[in-house]
Amino acid sequence: MSAGAAWPGWARVEADGYAIAQDPDTARTAFDDGMVRQERRYTAALAVRRVTAWLEDDDALVRFRAWAAAHAHRWFAWTDPEDGRAREVRVRGGAGGIVYRARAGGGRRGWTLACEIEGDPARTIAVGGQGEGRRWG
Repeated sequence: MSAGAAWPGWARVEADGYAIAQDPDTARTAFDDGMVRQERRYTAALAVRRVTAWLEDDDALVRFRAWAAAHAHRWFAWTDPEDGRAREVRVRGGAGGIVYRARAGGGRRGWTLACEIEGDPARTIAVGGQGEGRRWG
């Protein structure tokens, strides 16, 4: 895991749009004679979560993009809103896998970001101050 890297607490994960799936853990190979061989690709299939988060303003966007450039492609600590436990995850596609959209309201501009994160669902980690935490932003 990247030294001390954790999902920024000010990038609030929204319940709306949150989704979870599992990567296929088998590979199928078709042979010329029509037979199919199927075998495991991984010892454990990764859980893939579709995450939408809210950034308060332009300054938060700049800070998050800097964080993503340094850490999104590596393993980092993320508090899972399903159970409040810290898990080791990474962003699929690194910083390039994150889409940012402006949101206007109340005379201010905020941002939403959308990405997919992946990690072993059974692997929880203890992180100082991050462990059991906030569920939804």
